[in-house]
Amino acid sequence: MCPIIPERLRTYQDHGLVFPDGLGNPLNPTKLTRTYQSFAKRQGLQGAKLHDLRHFHASVMLQKAGQSLLLVSKRLGNASIVTTGDVYGHLLPGWQKEAANAFAKAMREG
Repeated sequence: MCPIIPERLRTYQDHGLVFPDGLGNPLNPTKLTRTYQSFAKRQGLQGAKLHDLRHFHASVMLQKAGQSLLLVSKRLGNASIVTTGDVYGHLLPGWQKEAANAFAKAMREG
């Protein structure tokens, strides 16, 4: 029988998680949410949710970094690019004009 090792004596194991606990294991989602909300409140961001970081990331990638809906969709883990377009398409107001200009340029250059 294997002896029970106290948690304080266990060693860290990297599982490739974005938000691991002190030993590398998955965090309790409720604990992560409460910690984030506490931090946000101290920063004066009342009502901030952890999910807001997902939207922030997608918005920056599309508006500021000029990345494609396909790339952002993959990064978010959406099942379909349609979902990403439905949620974030409003952030790309000039995308049709840019596409038309790119096509016209390609046609001029042969």
